[in-house]
Amino acid sequence: MFKDQYIYPAVIMKANDQFTITFLDFPDTQVKAKTVEDGFAQAKEALAHVLFDYEERKENPPTPSELSAFEKGDPDQFVTLIDTWMPPFRKKMENQAVKKTLTIPKWLDDAAKEAGLNYSRILQDALKEELNIDESGNSFSVQDRLNNQLKKVKKSLKDLSKIRVHVNRASDDASEKKETSVKESLKQDIDLIKQELNEVADRLKNSNEYQQLNEKINCLIDKLNR
Repeated sequence: MFKDQYIYPAVIMKANDQFTITFLDFPDTQVKAKTVEDGFAQAKEALAHVLFDYEERKENPPTPSELSAFEKGDPDQFVTLIDTWMPPFRKKMENQAVKKTLTIPKWLDDAAKEAGLNYSRILQDALKEELNIDESGNSFSVQDRLNNQLKKVKKSLKDLSKIRVHVNRASDDASEKKETSVKESLKQDIDLIKQELNEVADRLKNSNEYQQLNEKINCLIDKLNR
């Protein structure tokens, strides 16, 4: 587990109106500045870079040397302690731009350029959505990812339900149209019979034929009402 704060000894040497700061435990890390204040600021940044590299390699940094390990021989040199606070530096490094090579079909590239799309933003948004990353905290959990997948499943089911409702409605409409068609056919039959009945009514009102036609109409009306 890496620490959030580190303190390492460093040697400050002044020569030709310039300060040089070198770390005892990281001899290859050296900064130069015109003033002590600027030198300290650069040294803190340089130390953070070195320690972050160790963290990236999953390696523990060396134990800070004791101040007594420094042998003072030059009056223009003195040893001091440089500290660095890692959390904001880690955040800074995590958010730095990283170049990635993207391969897509030319026709898609032409269409994206014509639409004025920003590849970097779209890729970032897609990765965040896929990983279910909380942008405010730059973190995600397995549970959050499962919840996100569940939301997608629910949305798919909801869309499927809409399709089913549409199909059912179409089926109901077809049934209703069929029922309407049957009723219209019966009404047409009744109108024809009435017309036929009217033609013979004047001359056959009291005949058996009239009674049979009248009964036929009543049966059809009963069937229609049912």
